[in-house]
Amino acid sequence: MSRTSWIWAVLFAVVSMAAHADVEDELRAELVGRFALTRDAVISECTDHFTDMRVVGGRLAGGSGARFGTGELVRIDNVNVGALSGLDVNLTLVEHFLLSFQDGPFTLHDQRRCRVQLNFEVPREVRKDTARSLAAVAAVLDLFDDEAAAKRAGWNKRRVEDYPAGWEKTKREYETWKVAQTNELVRQKSERVLDEAERILSYMPGDDDYLLSFGAGAKARSSDSWSNCEAMLSATFYVSGSGGKSKRGWSDGQLVAWATQLAHALQGCYLQGRR
Repeated sequence: MSRTSWIWAVLFAVVSMAAHADVEDELRAELVGRFALTRDAVISECTDHFTDMRVVGGRLAGGSGARFGTGELVRIDNVNVGALSGLDVNLTLVEHFLLSFQDGPFTLHDQRRCRVQLNFEVPREVRKDTARSLAAVAAVLDLFDDEAAAKRAGWNKRRVEDYPAGWEKTKREYETWKVAQTNELVRQKSERVLDEAERILSYMPGDDDYLLSFGAGAKARSSDSWSNCEAMLSATFYVSGSGGKSKRGWSDGQLVAWATQLAHALQGCYLQGRR
């Protein structure tokens, strides 16, 4: 590519990005904060993450999680227009969703916020034209200025389910069980790593090469740390680097220091002071 062609390509890209930025600003002014009713089923994992769904030819596809039928009431959170690809519209369902899941012997429930990102697969001519972009959005969402107007127009009347009877009692029982389960995992991990260290100390050789290498290995791992209790519970030992004349002494020293540090740190992972 000649220098002149390269300059024109850069100028074209800059102008194109500016045009898309203008369209994005106009779409945000027109859409963000408005309410809408879905014209097709939407799917959401019901987490703080916006579940991706593709919009192709005015139809929604993809996504994983809970399915919500047509006429679902949503609020538009944001709009993004890409210069090279993508017209994305972020939605939050107005009504939460009662998600149920299993943990051990307990069936748990949580009223979750559900979010979706609609990824419109539209050509560049649409993305750089506000009216055409709005038409693409309106093909899958009936737009309204306020919640009351949307509800009067054809809302599917879905409401979040109530928590089941006795839920507060079940939740307290689950929390007690979870504490006991966590504390047992901490106890088992602590005992296991200390058993490894004790085994080494019980059968360690007494020659100088081993002992000097053992001390060097222990010193090399004397400041090990972990970011959180989950990391401690899943931690496994590995030998780091090499040193001294005895490979076994270096490895054993590191393991004893690592196990001692980990067992000490794990004491802070017990919940509510229970053992």
